[in-house]
Amino acid sequence: MKLGFRTKLSYGIGGICDNTLYTLSGTYLLLFLTTVAGVSPAMAGTITAIGSIWEALCAPVVGYLSDNTLSRFGKRKPFLIAAAFPVAIVTSLMFTTIDAGPAFKAIYYTGMIIFFWTAFSTEFISYMAWGSDLTDDYDERTVLRSYAYVFNQVGMCIGMVLPTMIVDYCMNIGRTLQQSWQTVGIVAGVSGCVALLVCALTITKDDNKNFVKPQNRQKINLFAMFSSIIKDYLNILKLRPIRFILGASIVYLIANTIFSSDRVFYMTYNLGMSQTQISLMMFIITASGVAFVPFIAKLSAVFDKKTVFMAGIGISGVLMIAGRFLGVESLAAVIAICLIYSVANTCYWQLMPSMLYDVCEVEELVSGKKHSGSVISLQALSESLSIALGMQALGIALELAGFASEQAVQPEGALLWVNNMFTLVPGIFMILVFVIMTKYPINKKIFHKVMEAKEMKDAGKEVDLTELKKIF
Repeated sequence: MKLGFRTKLSYGIGGICDNTLYTLSGTYLLLFLTTVAGVSPAMAGTITAIGSIWEALCAPVVGYLSDNTLSRFGKRKPFLIAAAFPVAIVTSLMFTTIDAGPAFKAIYYTGMIIFFWTAFSTEFISYMAWGSDLTDDYDERTVLRSYAYVFNQVGMCIGMVLPTMIVDYCMNIGRTLQQSWQTVGIVAGVSGCVALLVCALTITKDDNKNFVKPQNRQKINLFAMFSSIIKDYLNILKLRPIRFILGASIVYLIANTIFSSDRVFYMTYNLGMSQTQISLMMFIITASGVAFVPFIAKLSAVFDKKTVFMAGIGISGVLMIAGRFLGVESLAAVIAICLIYSVANTCYWQLMPSMLYDVCEVEELVSGKKHSGSVISLQALSESLSIALGMQALGIALELAGFASEQAVQPEGALLWVNNMFTLVPGIFMILVFVIMTKYPINKKIFHKVMEAKEMKDAGKEVDLTELKKIF
């Protein structure tokens, strides 16, 4: 099903929110907690890991509820609207510095990050699942995700490029470092809120215009809900495509989390770059991501999105490892690494969701009912766990290497591991992603066979699934 330009544009705008929150937390939260809020690196890593684990717990619930929601506005839209204002409030509070002892700080920031990931999960799962509902066309899904990814880059600019610029500006007009970072939280939170409202309120395609309010609204049975979630997950995990998608996601996002959180440390302490130069690097990543979108979309239409995905991330991994041994000590070398990373990141965020939507069709063929929210939430759960692992690994590595947040000059051991986490470790993980995806069974030809089988099944005809057996 082809979508109109307005629908694709509106859906794309919603992508501002999730990438603003994701890149802000992934790039600056660990830095904020350690160097601004005064939390120890190990504790900061633990706090961020707790938040990711909490998101992993929220994702299944949101996925289940959005799959089973009945409203005049459809399944997904109500969740985007419900998350909008909490996103603005909690993001502001999470980047607020409090004057308290270590124990109270740990409690406060743990609470804030739990609220933050609850709001994020509510909007992200619903937003991603909505893309599967809007179109079932193999190539149109890549086009829809291309719109989303372009606006993801706007979100990346807000969450990754603007913060250092805002901090510089605020401090130049007499604000404290703490007040400057609070302003960052406010700007990011309000931007995410507005993006969600625009997306939700301007798309009417998914509205249920014939909705009749049930006379007897059933209460939610928590035991039945969690039993159903577990049952759905077990059935979904039986499918070979989802296992490879989840494996690739976990490995890539560990690499992405480590690189995204470490790069500010590397640019600040290893290279001594100014906030302006760091902002430039972040802008290059953002701008290049937008520039790569049409090329990746075109290549995916010609060579299949699985092939493009594997090539982009695999080659990027090899070049990241090469960068570690060749040395990344000049501005040109940092730009090169940022561009290499941007290729891999664009491939992941533009193509992975589109491939995940295809898995939703396979799941519907097997189960007889579409569980897009559950499929998306299962993948989001893996993302949460990988973010937790990546954050915890980086925090522990910095702690063991002797990183001291109060020192402007770090010891050699700390600088060595900041370097490794910027190039070598992400590169190794990207190559592992390539290896995993060689086993992923769905391509354009297989997908069309899946859709033909679904149409026959919906028409009440007998379906021979022999040819598709290898993907079940």
